[in-house]
Amino acid sequence: MSANERKRAQRMRDSRAAIDAIGDEQNAPLRALLAVLGRVEASEPARLSAQRAWVEIGRRYGFVRVTEQRNTEKTPSRYSE
Repeated sequence: MSANERKRAQRMRDSRAAIDAIGDEQNAPLRALLAVLGRVEASEPARLSAQRAWVEIGRRYGFVRVTEQRNTEKTPSRYSE
């Protein structure tokens, strides 16, 4: 395997790890969490995932304390019942 092929394979693994980290931030490797942080401006779900990734990084390294969990169940829906 050439150097270019190894690098391409590494990029694909990193990309897959970042995708897998979304929603499972507590078990994601640091590299994947950092990749999630890099996509913060892509959309609202990406921003929320980046927020969870930042909280997880802070929890692991002791510089962020979570005092309140965000409750998304009370988020208004455009569909009224």
